[in-house]
Amino acid sequence: MTALVWTLAGCAATPTQGTSSYRFDTVSSTCRQRPETCAALAGKEFTQTPGLTVATMGASVRETLRALERGEQERIEEALVRCAEQSRTEVLLAHRRDFAGQTPTREECKQMVRDASGRSLSRAMQLGMEMNAAALSCAARELSSLRPGGYSLEPCYRHDTQNGGTKVITEADVQALKQSGNGGELQGTLVPDVVIHAGHPAQAQAVYDFKFPCANVDEAPPWRKYPKGHCHQGFHQGELYEQALGVRAVRIVPRLGIVR
Repeated sequence: MTALVWTLAGCAATPTQGTSSYRFDTVSSTCRQRPETCAALAGKEFTQTPGLTVATMGASVRETLRALERGEQERIEEALVRCAEQSRTEVLLAHRRDFAGQTPTREECKQMVRDASGRSLSRAMQLGMEMNAAALSCAARELSSLRPGGYSLEPCYRHDTQNGGTKVITEADVQALKQSGNGGELQGTLVPDVVIHAGHPAQAQAVYDFKFPCANVDEAPPWRKYPKGHCHQGFHQGELYEQALGVRAVRIVPRLGIVR
């Protein structure tokens, strides 16, 4: 998930009165007034069987992936690493005049620029967003051949850290919320870059997030930690992906490859 999107993500839920917990499934006043536009907010439960969690539901699926499709998983990861490498190269070449044909330095990465809409952002954020978009386009091409019907790019999940419940919000529902002016209801949702699954995003078998450091680095950037005041404060991205989907979350970093 790109840095800008993650930075802007918050939580639509509000603190429960008299306690520090959050009500993740409480719709806002906007949705209560216009329920027809917010039917998607609740999403779809991963399982309809009482007591069955995402982790237990997906256990046999994940075992199948490890035991029977190890070769396929390796091919998928090799393809995603290629996508990360190619995307970084393409974007840096497109901006070569900005850095005199060299890789940007740490200081250059901190420089502030404006995007097409006039919004101010750091050069690192600008490059990261462009690289992430290019990587997702590449992943779509690769996975449509390697894993037809068994992957999702940037699927949207709402996860309740209090009770462990996770719901899928479809792309159609995401767009419906945005078009109805209720896009704020998506704040606090989880949007990993790539989810390999057994035919539905709820049946996750592997989770990947592209990470694009601006300057060259010798160590993988850490998962981003949610800041104080955020409804997920105290957690980092990888922890929540794993908690919500029941599989290990993996970073994909140019020059470093798969980082587990």
